[in-house]
Order: sequence, then C-alpha cells, then structure tokens
Amino acid sequence: MKRSIAAILVSTVLVSGFVNAASMDDLRISGFGSVGVGIASNDVGYAGYIDEVDFKQDSLVGLQFDFNINDKAKVTTQLVANGRYDFEPAIEVAYLSYDFDGFTARGGKMRTPFFMYSDYLDVGYAYPMLRPSQEIYEHLIVSSYTGVDLLIPVEIGDTTLQLQPFVGVSQLEERDSSFGTKVDIKDVLGISAHWYVGDWIVRYSYAQGKTDDVDFGDLSGYVSNKKADFTSLGMQYNNGRMLFNLEAMQTQLEDGYPDVEGVSGILGYQVGNFMPYFSTGWIQTTDDEERSNLGMLQGYERISYSIGNRWDFASNMALKLDVTYVDYQDTIGGFDSNIEYKNIGGNVVPVGTRHDDTLVYSVSVDFVF
Repeated sequence: MKRSIAAILVSTVLVSGFVNAASMDDLRISGFGSVGVGIASNDVGYAGYIDEVDFKQDSLVGLQFDFNINDKAKVTTQLVANGRYDFEPAIEVAYLSYDFDGFTARGGKMRTPFFMYSDYLDVGYAYPMLRPSQEIYEHLIVSSYTGVDLLIPVEIGDTTLQLQPFVGVSQLEERDSSFGTKVDIKDVLGISAHWYVGDWIVRYSYAQGKTDDVDFGDLSGYVSNKKADFTSLGMQYNNGRMLFNLEAMQTQLEDGYPDVEGVSGILGYQVGNFMPYFSTGWIQTTDDEERSNLGMLQGYERISYSIGNRWDFASNMALKLDVTYVDYQDTIGGFDSNIEYKNIGGNVVPVGTRHDDTLVYSVSVDFVF
C-alpha cells in the first residue's frame, strides 16, 4: 500500500535530521484546519455553494513543517488536504530561507504576495471573516509560484517598509483551470511592499507573467503566450478592537481575455470573544468593447454584501457564521452556469440570465494547533 504524502514528508524530515545529527528541537510541526458547511438559494450560487448542503467547500486540514538547518537557514513546507479537491493532499509551499544581514532570501514554492492575507490563505483562523473576498482573492486562482524572493525591511523613522521583489514561474493547476488542462505561466516578475505605520498597514503589489505554450487543440493560440499584468493596493487598520480592511485590484489580460477590476472591504469590532463584521466586494470586466462580440458572455459585474460573526469560543478555535447576499447586476455575474439557453431554429443560443441574485448561508469552525 502506498504511503501518504504526509508520511513521506515526515519520514524525509526525520531521516534528514538523523543523518545530519540535528536535534529534534530544530523541527517544529504545526497545523491548521477548517470544518465548514453551507448552502445557496439557487444552483448558480456563490463561493462554490449551490442549493444543496455542502460540507467540503470550506473544509480543509493542513500541516506545516519548519526545520532549522542552522541559526540562519530554515526549510518550510506546508501540506494541505482541501475539501474542494476531495481532500487530495498537495504541497502548497516548500521553500528554503536564509537570513543575511539586513534581508532574508527565500527560494522554492511560495505564496504569491498579492493581498493582505495571501501568506496564510488556507489558515482560516488567521483572518476575521469566514472566507476572503471572492471578488478579490478567488478571482486570481494562481495562489503560488516557484522561484526566489527577498524580504527587505527598511526602517523609516518609527515605521517599517518591507520590500519583497520576486521572480519565478507559476502554474494554473488542472483542478482550477476552466480549460480542463494545466497552464504553465512563465516570466513571473513582481514586487510587493508593506508599510507598517503603528496600527496601520499599507500595501502595494505588482506582478506580470506570460502563459507558456498550451496544447489545447484549435484554441491553443487563444491560450498560449498571452501576457498578464496585475496590480493591487490595500490598507488595514487594527488596534486590537476595531478592524478595517480595504483592498482593490486590477488585472489586464492580453487578447480575448477580460480585464477586470474589483474592490473589497471589511469592518469588524471586537466585543469580548466576539467580532461581528460587515464586508462587501465588487468586481466587473472593464474592456467589453475591446473584445469580440460574445453577447452576454462579453462581460459581467457582481457585488456582494456579507454580515457575520466570529466567536473565539476556545483556545485556538473560532466559530464563524456568515450570510452573504450576491447581486449579479443584470449580468451572468461571472458564472457560466447563470446563462439561459434556448433552442431557436435548431441552434442552441444564449437568451438571458437564469438568476438575478443569490443568498449563501455558511458556518465554519477554524482551528490551529
């Protein structure tokens, strides 16, 4: 019987430790997870939920291994089994970091530093809401890259500016691809900056890349060697009681792919072990007139409003409740499943949208250990 990825990973780390006569004190194993359930009011839905109770979409478990090679070098590996992928284990990050005087260099598979919560995207316990904004975070399904980066802190008075230039390659996994095949992304290059000013964080990110050659039959030319540019700007205030987060992004894709822009925000207030919150998100295509006439497939717009509450009911555990209303803004809302088709004269053609909006009810328990 084949060993699981987790067993292989643990064995590798332990063997490495024994071979190098390293102390087990140099190995730290931590974990995180979420158990979620939700349902939407129709079969177009939102956040992966439709009009059937789903226990997988927001459920996952992960393990993180941090092994100190010496006082400057460390290996970090994160293994995640995600319900939306039938809990098939996948290595989400695996990199070596080395602390130089004044900066840290890292190499391997790392999270793309696009947003405020990107570094701990799968760790639901680390953010206040039940899930990050679908209009911002879930739009960019490329969540990691393989390459190198630098973490460069710069002291400016009583503030710190951390610069993070990065370069490498990435991949749109088959499990996330609407094309039914993986798409390699080359020439990934970008920079992220975080400016820490008291209780405030201001951040900026820019990245670019290009799809590699894709074997996609007659549509290969439509997918291959297409350039993409991404820009985001965000700010967050958190004084331990009040939380405010605002993020905006813009993507520009070459040829027939839609350019989009979006904004998300959340406001929360800590009351004892509870944090009620209100959040909203908006996204729309911005270049409909520049692309070929695809009728209702030409573009879309969507806006969401969420109210929820986080309850830290036990040490390292949080219960979250969330109700989200989504308005498709008289478009398909970005969901092909919202297109109404009819047979007219022997031809099946799109004639409208199936639903104008939806409601999503969801609950999760997030934990770390």
